[in-house]
Amino acid sequence: MKKALEEEILRSIEEIMPQLSHIAKTLYENPEIGGEEKLASRLLCEFLTENGFSVEKDYWKIPHAFRAVYDSGREGAAVGLFAEYDALPDIGHGCGHNLICVTSLGAAVSLKKAVDESGGKVVVFGTPGEENLQTKTVMTPEGAFDEIDVAMMIHPQPEGTSCCEKTLAVESLQIDFFGKASHAGLAPEEGINALDAAVLYYTMISMKKQYFPETNVHGIIGEGGKKASVITPYANLKYLTRAWDMERLADLRTMVENCAEAAAKATGCSFKVFNNEMTNAALMSNKHILDVFEKYLRRFGEENISHEDVKISTDMGDVSQRIPSIHPLVSLDCPDAALHSKEFAEATMTDYAEVYLRRCISALCFTAAEILEDEKLLEDIKSEFASKKRGA
Repeated sequence: MKKALEEEILRSIEEIMPQLSHIAKTLYENPEIGGEEKLASRLLCEFLTENGFSVEKDYWKIPHAFRAVYDSGREGAAVGLFAEYDALPDIGHGCGHNLICVTSLGAAVSLKKAVDESGGKVVVFGTPGEENLQTKTVMTPEGAFDEIDVAMMIHPQPEGTSCCEKTLAVESLQIDFFGKASHAGLAPEEGINALDAAVLYYTMISMKKQYFPETNVHGIIGEGGKKASVITPYANLKYLTRAWDMERLADLRTMVENCAEAAAKATGCSFKVFNNEMTNAALMSNKHILDVFEKYLRRFGEENISHEDVKISTDMGDVSQRIPSIHPLVSLDCPDAALHSKEFAEATMTDYAEVYLRRCISALCFTAAEILEDEKLLEDIKSEFASKKRGA
């Protein structure tokens, strides 16, 4: 990359940093859960419009989603950057989505000069409800992102930076047990206790999951009855199962169903197992993109970078199965603040969060600029992706 272009990108980042920090702070102070991100979507769209992007609101007929494009009008690579901006109920931005979205916006706006010089375009996709709606999972198979050649975003985490190649696939399940109500004191024998089935199921799963290494199975009893004086006619449990690939995830689904059937038979209940949220595929990172990103992340000051796969799940996994993608996790330097906590939300407002933003925006923008100008790199990215899909 030419030195003049590098200097222009860095100058642009410095110019917009106050606005980006203000947006991140506004979202922190006004958290909106998935599907309700009216303020966040408006602020992000306004910023992109003011900086020369053509913005389509409620993209793909999804409320608060958007597509924003800066197009050179010439042939070239199409770089996609993804923005998430939903918060967690009662916690706020404990997953750092207020930083995720401004990182992608900052990189996109600072990439304009590179687009003008190299051709192609940069597209920012605003995807609401990552925590509860998994809109990327809905949009990906329908072709909502097919115009882009690469897909990128960065996620903060408490400590340690991972340029990971994989995250876990996840399936969200609800297990319903149906019994029969009766008076718990007068005639308990006339009832069928669905809570008994739920407790038995919970115990069975807790014992059985040890035989499925390299997986995660965790859940809660969602409903276990309304009054102690009534034999519980209905109970449910909510579970997440996670595995490194869809085949192993299917094995876990079979285990869940078998345990539910056994618990129902043992207690005289009937049962139903169903998906209560979308299933997310495992992340399949593109190593060619990841190597370029790591090079620039180190250049901008991140020294301790691992390549350890991370046991989280994301709807970016679905995107990565269709488009060459990366989803690195970068340290926010708050080791005592767990992800998905109020303490982590507070960490997004520290002085170090400013360091994080500059570093991540710079590395992401420089990575995108190199993809725009290096045709051979883009060929290698696509070749790797095709090879992995053939082997999948």
